Amino acid sequence: MTMPITNNSAYMTIKKFISLIVLLLSLVAVQAAPTVGKTYRIVISSKSMFVKDASFNPNDDVVLWTETDVPAQRWKLETTTDGKYAFRNVYSGLYLAAKSTPAAGVTLVQMTSSVKRTTGAWNIKPVEGLTNVYTISAGDNEGLCIGIDQAAADGNQLKLVEPATVEKANYVYCQIIESEVPTAFDAAVRDEMVQGFINQHYKEATGGHILGGGGWWGDAEMFEVILDAFETTGDKKYQTYFRELYNNFLIRNNSDWSYNEFNDDITWMVLACIRAYKYFGDEEYLNVARFNFDKMYLRAAKQPHGTLIWKQTQPNPLSTNSCINGPAIVAACYLGEMTGEKEYYDKALSIYAGQRQLLFDAKTGQVYDSRAWNADGSIANEGFNSWASTYNQGTMLGAATMLYKYTGEEQYKQDANAVYNYTCNKLTNNKKIISVCQTINGDLCGFKGILMRYVRRYAEDLDSKVALKWIAMNAWHAYQNRMKKGPRSVTWSAWLTKTAQNLSRQENGETKNVSNDPVGQATAVSAAVNAHINGLYAKDASQQIGVEFFDEIQWLQLAEKSSDDDTPETTVSSKDGAYIAFKHVDFGSNAVSKLLLRAKATASDAKIQVYVDNISSETLVAVSKGPLPTSWDNLVLDASKSLSGVHTVYIVLTEGVALQSFSAYSTPSGIHASTLQPRSDSNYIYNLQGVRVSAPLKGIYIQNGRKFIVK
Repeated sequence: MTMPITNNSAYMTIKKFISLIVLLLSLVAVQAAPTVGKTYRIVISSKSMFVKDASFNPNDDVVLWTETDVPAQRWKLETTTDGKYAFRNVYSGLYLAAKSTPAAGVTLVQMTSSVKRTTGAWNIKPVEGLTNVYTISAGDNEGLCIGIDQAAADGNQLKLVEPATVEKANYVYCQIIESEVPTAFDAAVRDEMVQGFINQHYKEATGGHILGGGGWWGDAEMFEVILDAFETTGDKKYQTYFRELYNNFLIRNNSDWSYNEFNDDITWMVLACIRAYKYFGDEEYLNVARFNFDKMYLRAAKQPHGTLIWKQTQPNPLSTNSCINGPAIVAACYLGEMTGEKEYYDKALSIYAGQRQLLFDAKTGQVYDSRAWNADGSIANEGFNSWASTYNQGTMLGAATMLYKYTGEEQYKQDANAVYNYTCNKLTNNKKIISVCQTINGDLCGFKGILMRYVRRYAEDLDSKVALKWIAMNAWHAYQNRMKKGPRSVTWSAWLTKTAQNLSRQENGETKNVSNDPVGQATAVSAAVNAHINGLYAKDASQQIGVEFFDEIQWLQLAEKSSDDDTPETTVSSKDGAYIAFKHVDFGSNAVSKLLLRAKATASDAKIQVYVDNISSETLVAVSKGPLPTSWDNLVLDASKSLSGVHTVYIVLTEGVALQSFSAYSTPSGIHASTLQPRSDSNYIYNLQGVRVSAPLKGIYIQNGRKFIVK
């Protein structure tokens, strides 16, 4: 029975209220389109849309891959002039597009912005009842959607499909999830790459630790990567890692390595040990390095032209290889530096002369693999291998750089420039990413890491900011092709190919498993740590330069200071002569006659000395006088000569001295007597001690008279 309406006004009010509720509910149910200008992860069946192998090239495929949290899996949403959408890859900068005129089965690729109004224009339509789920269809044909035509797997080619022909939920429906990732190579990315490698491979073993099945030279290379990490961060944990690895190596191989017929094996390990002495000051490292280098050299230096024998039983005794000469030159330079004995530098110069004559093209910068000669000493036409590899290019670069620093002779600088230019132009792809040694097995897989080490040395000693950027660019690309983010995330040695989640791939018709083959995976770590992003390339001496921005370190490490601003400090090992070096320090055009250092000491007779450009009696410019403070304080040192222009600054410390920062000193002003007159900017930042800082870390700071907190 229908009741009569007795109050029309009340009825109409209720009706409007119900209509409003329905409208509101419908608005809630309708998803808003993703926001233009934001960055998104696009997911089909749990896999993320990815530019295959993180390619930069137009027309390269777009595929699905396990989420690895890298920019090559992120897309920035843009609009087209006719109101459609476009997706721009965060890493490559190219646009998602159909490879040809949209039709069922046409694959998806990345292209330049010219496609934004044609094959790169898209519709985004929400799927009713599902959060953040959409269909993405071709701009002029909503019946063709982005999807796959088979079960999702890593590497599945994305296509245009007709939704009616596939399972929509698994093959067509796209989650579009707002998601930010690092957009540039930085310290956090570096540390993530290092720690992933350590978690994957650093394991307890007899008497210490191992990094997995590296073999002799492979072990040495990975040990050097650990040293690279220390040399560019000053983090004491790497000292512990090295000691543990070294202990196990000696248990397996003893301390006398002359039973090994491969002279390069011995030399690679000598390099690791002499560098460990340079950084940590343990005499054991020096002694074992010196002992084994001397024995190796005695048996290997029997060739004409100053070169060395690669292998004691090599098939052709009248031949030599770059793989022994290059590292031997570098090892001899380190030994000369750390012992002060000129004879090691003499050996380095002699080997270099032979290497340059037989195995190097000074015009192009190419380093040859090997060469032979006739019984009368003349160079043979047979037995010549002109193959250029990353590690031989690297050690020749390091040798030339170190000998230039030692001698000051222009030839070595010219050679270093030629080697670097050849390597960057001939051993890379069109984006200057290393394109050789893309294997995941054998010796070749570990070569690139050696190159990275010596490019850094070249960049810092021969003033090449471009070279440091080049290392970082390669590290950043290797990061794009890492495996799934997590505690054991690594990048295999084939940097141009996405790392498989199970660390295996088809290579020459075989399945290669490299889950426990760390040598190749260490190459990406080498690139990461050798970019040396901890330090500022160019440093303004008018501002306080914190120790965290060092370029070279000996018998010191960085530690976190226990204070309210957590400023890093250096702590000294148990050896006098420890130093920290800052390269490319700009003192400006006005003569600087005083230096400001923030330091403390534990010994009454402790001393600080400051040198410029190198450590010698002729370059000593300032010496501390009287006892140093036992708690943090600001010291003003008089310079024996005025400083201007750009220099390397060496601050040499005796045992028990800790340093926090240094700068040029001018008339006191500002919030504390230790601050400097600003050159042009009043917005400088100071810590609570009144010292100006260039890059504030966690703590409390003052700017324009106000305190602020960096978390």
